Amino acid sequence: MTRISQNYARVLYELGISDEVIEEVKELSKVDELISSLASPVVSKKAKHNIVDKVFPKEMHNFMKVLCDYDSVGCIGDILKAYDEYVNEQEGCVEAELICVEAPDTEQKQRIEQFLMSEYGKKKVKLLINKDESLIGGFILKVCDMEYDWSMKGRIAQLADHLKNV
Repeated sequence: MTRISQNYARVLYELGISDEVIEEVKELSKVDELISSLASPVVSKKAKHNIVDKVFPKEMHNFMKVLCDYDSVGCIGDILKAYDEYVNEQEGCVEAELICVEAPDTEQKQRIEQFLMSEYGKKKVKLLINKDESLIGGFILKVCDMEYDWSMKGRIAQLADHLKNV
């Protein structure tokens, strides 16, 4: 992630735009034709501004026009990712992904969240839960650059590696 993306993310945060609007922009940023049109050097500045006015939520018009004017629209994905990271940092939140065969019950989810808050010194947790039947059982917890593998598939792989080295 570039410093420019991080700077734009901070500006976006300081604008105080609602989460709903940010989510809408995230969806719009996935439309390749839209972003390539706004990033194109062939499309005039006036045309880009008209596209922004017609497509994006009103709260984002000025921000998106600045991105167009400074040829930074192509970085919108990185900017939004940096924005999420900055929001988490400001709110004392850790983001994690739980990959499991079956979704955890409320008590298990609370224990995982308590572990993460304790381990990373944060006040809250955003836990994304994804199912993966190939794990056989257990779960994998991914947070920051760490991966905790308590899955049956992972345990079997560890055992196989251990037996190869014996």
